Amino acid sequence: MDQAQKAEFEQARGDASGFRFEEAFSRNLGWLTEWEQQALRGKRVAVSGAGGVGSYYVMTLVRFGVGMFTIADPDRYELVNFNRQVAATLSSIGRPKVDVLAENALDINPEAHIRKLFGAIDETNIDDFLAGADVWIDGLDFFALAIRRKVYRRCEELGIPVINAAPLGMGAAMLVFKPGGMTFEQWFRLEGLSEEHQYINYLIGMAPSRLHMPNLVDPSRVDLRGHRGPSSIAGCGLCAAMATVEAIKLLLGRGRVYAVPYYQHFDAFSGRRVVRKLRRGNASLTQRAKIAIGRMFFAKLSERAVAEEPSAASGEIEKILNYGRWAPSGDNIQPWRFERLGDDDVMVHIRASGDVYDYRDGEPTLLSGGMLLECLRIAASYWGRNLEWTYEGESEQTHRIRVHFPRSAETATDALFSYVPMRSVDRRPYRSRPLTTAQKS
Repeated sequence: MDQAQKAEFEQARGDASGFRFEEAFSRNLGWLTEWEQQALRGKRVAVSGAGGVGSYYVMTLVRFGVGMFTIADPDRYELVNFNRQVAATLSSIGRPKVDVLAENALDINPEAHIRKLFGAIDETNIDDFLAGADVWIDGLDFFALAIRRKVYRRCEELGIPVINAAPLGMGAAMLVFKPGGMTFEQWFRLEGLSEEHQYINYLIGMAPSRLHMPNLVDPSRVDLRGHRGPSSIAGCGLCAAMATVEAIKLLLGRGRVYAVPYYQHFDAFSGRRVVRKLRRGNASLTQRAKIAIGRMFFAKLSERAVAEEPSAASGEIEKILNYGRWAPSGDNIQPWRFERLGDDDVMVHIRASGDVYDYRDGEPTLLSGGMLLECLRIAASYWGRNLEWTYEGESEQTHRIRVHFPRSAETATDALFSYVPMRSVDRRPYRSRPLTTAQKS
C-alpha cells in the first residue's frame, strides 16, 4: 500500500480509536469458535460487482469478521439502484460503487484490508482481481456471460471455489463450483450458442426448479434481448444470506457444501426450498426440454416487453400525469392526451371514441375525463399540489380542459394515493352485504 492509498484508507475508516475486533464480533461466537472468528480475519473474498447482490455480500461478510476483500465494479450509483442496492442513497448518487462500499465496510471494521478495482473485469485484470482470493463470489451482471466464463475458467486453473447466487423474484437460487468438480461449462453448456440462447441456458441452469416463475405478475418487464429484468431487495438479501453461509463453510472447512451437480433454490414468497442433484446439468433431458420451451417463451416476452423508461428523473408534473393512465375509461381506451402549457399547467384533450362504449352523445367520455381529473388530484397531493381545472369547450369532437397544479404547504397526501395504481378489471359480482360503519369511515 503506497502513501496515497494509505491516506485514502485512513480517511475512509475514520476514527478507529475505540474499535476492538474481538468485542465488535463477539456475538458471532457460539455459531463460530474463537479460533474460527480469528481465522476469518485472514481470509480474502473477491466480490465482482458492488451493486444489488455484491454490496450485500461485502456488508454481510464484513459483519462475520472476514478481514480482506477485493471489490470490482465499473459503475456509479444512480436513482434506479434504490430498490435493491444496500449502499444506494441520495448521498451516494454519482459516486463509484466500490468507493462507497469500501467506506461502509471500513466503518464496520476499520482493520479490514480492501482492494478496490474501479472498472470492469476483463482479460487484462482477471489475475489481479483473483490475487490472494480464498473464494470468489460471482456478483457480475446477469448478462455479462463472456467475461463470466473467462473468470470461471481461471478460477478452475487456480483452484479457487466459486459461489453464484441469483436473486429471482422474492427468492434466490445458488450454485457452488469447487475445484476438481463439475465446471461452469459442463453445467451450463454455453459453448457455440448464440448470445440470446446463452441467456436462456444460464437462467434455466441457475434455477432448474423454477420456483420463482409463478410469482412473475408482470411478464412485460422481462426482456432478455434488451438486457432488462425486474429485481427486488428480498432476492438480494436472500442471496447474501445463502452465499455468505456457503462462503463461511468454504473458508473454515466446516459443514457440507452442496456443490454442483447439486443446486439450491429458496423462494420466500411460496415458502418452498429445493436442494437437488442434477448429474448432467443442462445436458439432462429435462433441462433440454425446459430450455427449448424457454427460448420460445422468453422470445415472446421480449417482443411484448414495455419500453424502457428514461433514466433521467421526470419532473413532478410528468409523474402526476403518469398516474393518470390508471384512470378508468371505456374499454381502457384512455381517450385523453396531455399538452404541457407551462411548469404547472396542462391542457387535457379528450376525444370521443365513437365506439360502443361511447353512448348518449359521448357521456361516458366525459365521465372518464372526470375520473381522470380525480386520479390526477389524488396523485398531485403526494407532491404537495392541488388541482384546479377549467372546461374550455369542445372543438372537432375534442373536449379541452385546462388543469393547474398549484403548490400548497397545507396539502397532505390523499389516503387513496396508494390505491390509484391498483385499479384493475374485476368482473366478479359485488357482494350484497352492507358495509359496516367502520368500513364506511
